[in-house]
Amino acid sequence: MHLTSCSPERRLANNFVTKREPVAFLLLPPDFSYKYSYKIPDIRNFDSLPQATQDSLLFYNSDLLQYINDSTLINGYINGLNSGLKALGYSVYLPGSTENFVNSASESIIVNLAQLQLEEFYDSISDDASFGDEELYSYELYITALNVNSWIELSRVNHNDTATQTLYASSTLTDYFDGGFRYFPLSGDVKYTYSIDSLRVEDVYYSVNNFGYLYAGYLFDYLMNDYIQKNLPPGRLATQLYTFDRYAGMVRKQKGTGFTLLN
Repeated sequence: MHLTSCSPERRLANNFVTKREPVAFLLLPPDFSYKYSYKIPDIRNFDSLPQATQDSLLFYNSDLLQYINDSTLINGYINGLNSGLKALGYSVYLPGSTENFVNSASESIIVNLAQLQLEEFYDSISDDASFGDEELYSYELYITALNVNSWIELSRVNHNDTATQTLYASSTLTDYFDGGFRYFPLSGDVKYTYSIDSLRVEDVYYSVNNFGYLYAGYLFDYLMNDYIQKNLPPGRLATQLYTFDRYAGMVRKQKGTGFTLLN
């Protein structure tokens, strides 16, 4: 006879997956995104310019931010979040269906994308190599990177705990880079060759939609781990975070990152 057992935390996680409560979400998009460029233009005495002038020059020195349409960006994010939550079995409502949301379930959650922030900057890539007993060769170059930062406020409806919780997540996009040192034994020369596939605005839209879908899973995991902690015996703290593998349909120990609770 082979006996198996699971921890109280895992049992609670499986219980949360089975119950799927709350069963409805209302998604609230922001009116606009915040865009910050840190690509300093090649202008003499840039730091001595008025702050408003600096901000304007930074923005128009960006390769991506100045061309991003907020409506397309935010709609893509919300559509990804919508699809992700529906794939997890939830009912999802948008601002135009608020009344239906209120009447939809005994326990629901308002998901307010309170702030969406984009930060464009140069990221450095360093590489080094040695060939036999020869000197160490080094090479450094810069590529474009873009942080996508999200602040999400959760408000529970028809629930004992009505305090708003703020969650944070950040994801980074970069130019695609492929490169390395090449050694030519006949001449003894060493050269560094590389190729860069630069980020496009369309890549940003596509990725932000994927982030929305990914963050639906983060949201599920956050609510599941919150449920675990609240249903453990008083004074006992959960020793392990869990994640739900939607493709395998099972609970696993969480090894990656998810949302960060800010309050």
